Amino acid sequence: MNKLATAAVAFVTLASCGYPKSGPAPGPLQPQAATTAEQRWPGTTTEQLEHGRTIFIAKCNGCHDYPDLHAIAEDRWPAVLQKMSIKAKLSTDESTMVLHFILAARQ
Repeated sequence: MNKLATAAVAFVTLASCGYPKSGPAPGPLQPQAATTAEQRWPGTTTEQLEHGRTIFIAKCNGCHDYPDLHAIAEDRWPAVLQKMSIKAKLSTDESTMVLHFILAARQ
């Protein structure tokens, strides 16, 4: 197999092995999504959710494209964030804000 064919096979393999499809940078939460998030996670504020979005925008696109927030099942996001938070050097609080923002934005 020539080098070009080998590279093409490797690319297709990697593309189909867990890399979520990319999406645009998410915009601010709709008011209803923020209200639902504040009820779902007592003590969470609109400001924290917006800070989670800011962190997401600043960090996620540094290593890869923004993931499509709906391409990953909700129950998988905590594990994804745990892994990515280490790479992005996020604190536990920052990781939680990003997770809450992602889950709220999916609504």
